[in-house]
Amino acid sequence: MSTYTDTLWMEENSYHSLSRAKERAGLNRKKAEKMINLARERGTGYEDCRWSIDRYFLLCRTNDVCLALAYNGFCFIFDRNTANCITMYPLPKDFGKKKTFYAKSNRRNIVHEMLQYA
Repeated sequence: MSTYTDTLWMEENSYHSLSRAKERAGLNRKKAEKMINLARERGTGYEDCRWSIDRYFLLCRTNDVCLALAYNGFCFIFDRNTANCITMYPLPKDFGKKKTFYAKSNRRNIVHEMLQYA
C-alpha cells in the first residue's frame, strides 16, 4: 500500500464532525478541516494535562476505540485506527485553569466572621 493512500485515508473527517464544527464553533468546511487537522497535530491528551480534574475529564472520554484531545477550547474525539475526527464539543469553562479549593479552616473563619456581623 502506498503512503499517499494512507495519508489520504487519515485526512478524511466524518460528515458529523464537520457539521458539529459548523454548529458549535461557527466554522465553514475549510476552516473546520483546518482546525481538526491542527487538533490532531497539536491537541493535548490526558497524559499532558496539568490538573487531575482535566486529566480525568479526557480520560473518561478516551477508550480502546476513541482518543480525546483538547484543543482551542474544544474536545475532539478521534478514531484510534484511522485518526478520523468523529465529533467535537466545547470544553468546560474551567478546563486548563487552576482550580482553587479553600481549606476547611478558611471556610470556618468566613462563616465565623459572617456570624459576628449578623
